[in-house]
Amino acid sequence: MSRVKILSTAGILGALSVLLMFLEFPIFPFANFLKFDPSALLIIASLFLFDWKTAMFSLITKDLVFYFVKSGDLIGVSMDFVAIFTFISIISIFRLNINKYIKYVVAAFCVGIAMVLMNMAIIPIYFKMSFSDAAKYFGLTPWTLIITIVSFNLIKFIANAILGDLLYKRIKNFFS
Repeated sequence: MSRVKILSTAGILGALSVLLMFLEFPIFPFANFLKFDPSALLIIASLFLFDWKTAMFSLITKDLVFYFVKSGDLIGVSMDFVAIFTFISIISIFRLNINKYIKYVVAAFCVGIAMVLMNMAIIPIYFKMSFSDAAKYFGLTPWTLIITIVSFNLIKFIANAILGDLLYKRIKNFFS
């Protein structure tokens, strides 16, 4: 497949991911700002179909389109970008011959840690309160909020990876 066709397909997958971002719901009702959406599955499928660079193109397309079409929220889009970037990068690094589900768990855990760090940096700017105060606002301790963020990302990215893998298996022959 030519590079132009690959990039066109990656752009389409990225644009379609925006539609999936509209299907969002909170996993934990007490932390309703953490919303699950299946948009990463098409970026992950792009990674499995092609390579890391192509998946990055899909991700950049998705986040640019989402920013201009729906959100206008640079912080939210940046958080989404870092989360998916971290996941696909860890998956790409782990090209070793280990169980794919172990890769998914390790990558999702790394995303959880990255998102905790980003929340610790961004909550004071975005909500004008400390991370501890934000935890109290949601009726949580800081450690409970950290565990919630990590757990949320484990659920979100393992589910998206499994769905992305299933999609990849269904469409891979089309792209060979």
